[in-house]
Amino acid sequence: MKKRTTCIFAGIILATAVIFFAIGCLLSGLIQRGNFSSGSSFVSSASRAAMASGTLETAAVMDSIEMEKDTVLAEEGFDAGTTLTSANDLEPSQPADQNRKLIRTVDLTVETTDFSALLDDLQTSVSDAGGYIENSNISGNSIYDDTSRHYASFTVRIPAQELDNFISHVGNQGNITNQSENVEDVTLQYTDIESHKKSLSIEQERLWELMEKADSMDAIIALEERLSEIRYQLESYESRLRTYDNQVDYSTVHINVTEVRVLTPTIPDSFLTRIQKGFQENLAAVCNSAVNLTVWVISSLPSLIVLAVIIFILISVIRSFLRKRRSRIPKPEAKEPDNAE
Repeated sequence: MKKRTTCIFAGIILATAVIFFAIGCLLSGLIQRGNFSSGSSFVSSASRAAMASGTLETAAVMDSIEMEKDTVLAEEGFDAGTTLTSANDLEPSQPADQNRKLIRTVDLTVETTDFSALLDDLQTSVSDAGGYIENSNISGNSIYDDTSRHYASFTVRIPAQELDNFISHVGNQGNITNQSENVEDVTLQYTDIESHKKSLSIEQERLWELMEKADSMDAIIALEERLSEIRYQLESYESRLRTYDNQVDYSTVHINVTEVRVLTPTIPDSFLTRIQKGFQENLAAVCNSAVNLTVWVISSLPSLIVLAVIIFILISVIRSFLRKRRSRIPKPEAKEPDNAE
């Protein structure tokens, strides 16, 4: 009985040791993977390199990097562990338009009776505003197609501070029949990218310091790999920030220009004005039809002359044939009247 109790007690001790050993292995694996680290992936890779090299000083410097990085970011007003996703995350006391990153996109539909003059004025206005034409498309019309008109589409980039003046100028030079604007607030995305960039820059500086103190090849390789990753991420963040800066500093304006004979009214016309415009439109249509008919007749004269000659020849042949046929028909003899006495 005593021996049996001893065996049971030894089994319990052995099972407890196995459980604690398994828990220790699990915690060690989690620490090596960096699940208990609040910083970047650098902690896991560089920590393993430091443990492998056995350099306690390097591990201590690595831990100080994260602490210093969080301190600097906190002083700058950033939170590296928080991703900004909502406009409500900004402080309520901050004005709505202060330091906002707004991307404005405007669509304009413009009519004009003088197509060439408006295009020249648009190019001048864009240049005077300090902008540039990103792309353009201009199509002409045919003199044989009265329904076709000149058409042009432009995509121009205008400095944000000059956008309102530019739109007003376009409205003065042409008839704006449709105007729409879209404003995208990228302040939160911009701030988030700056936060990550600041964090990576601090980490990069400390990694260079670690490179000078590294005393094993494994640590140097791990540090170089992390530095390469940081350079790639920094370039990506800088590219996105430059794109946002360009879109914020230069608003995009899409302009569609159509040539018309009579401008579309943007406000209701009075009764007499409607009669006047209707009379002018019909008179212009009659004049245009007369001009088109005259142009067609003059331009078709060679064909009309050839057709007239052919018709004249056909008529002459038919008349000659009918005349000969009539001459072959005998005339009836006249009867003498009977004299009854």
